[in-house]
Amino acid sequence: MFNKNTVKNTRIKLILLSTILVLAAYVFANADILFVDDFEKDEIGKEPSKWEHFDFFGGNSHFTIGEDPTDSKNKLVKTTGIGQYVPNVAGRENWGDYIWDFDWIWENDSFVGTLYRIEDADNCFHASRRTGGTDFQIYACKGAWGGALVTSQYPNELNVWYSHRLVLKGSKHEIYLKERNDSTPFEELEPVIEVDDDTFKNGPVGIMGITSGLAYYDNIVVYESPADLTDVSPAGKLAQIWGKIKKH
Repeated sequence: MFNKNTVKNTRIKLILLSTILVLAAYVFANADILFVDDFEKDEIGKEPSKWEHFDFFGGNSHFTIGEDPTDSKNKLVKTTGIGQYVPNVAGRENWGDYIWDFDWIWENDSFVGTLYRIEDADNCFHASRRTGGTDFQIYACKGAWGGALVTSQYPNELNVWYSHRLVLKGSKHEIYLKERNDSTPFEELEPVIEVDDDTFKNGPVGIMGITSGLAYYDNIVVYESPADLTDVSPAGKLAQIWGKIKKH
């Protein structure tokens, strides 16, 4: 016969092992989600709480939480002036290959853009919507702007919500854009702009402002694999995954 203490200890070990396996499975299933923010928990007029502010090429503008210009019940981040914000999370400097989804709208004809694989405040890739409502460009900023790596065309309008996707894999960059109410999956679209460049190999994403540009970002998700995720929903909040994401 088994000793009672032996049986009890075995049961405890089995329970602990089961708990560890469950936690490991949960971590594995969610390991591809690097960062999420829909700004709903932030206060209007305050800086975004999940982000760290940096000067950007001499600019020191601070961004604030505002109301969606198309839906006053929805919160988002408003960018004005030159500055940048980076997700304030551990390990961001090691982000290499990832996918970045978000919603984007601009109110005036200016050089609104994004930053990614940020090594420091002035060394990163920069994607830019150019004035005139047609051209997009990608830059490798190495302490200075320099010339664009590539220019492509995507006719766009002011005061229209667009959904954005950046896909980074090694030296390959692909950026997709579509109107937010377009239900076509990104996987069925061609990139708006793409380039092959490995100037910067790791680093997080960043939201930026520039000169007189006025733009809004919302529903930001950065992840490594599309397996568990859906596109940013046309309804304006992250769709099926939002319940799981709110746990992070």
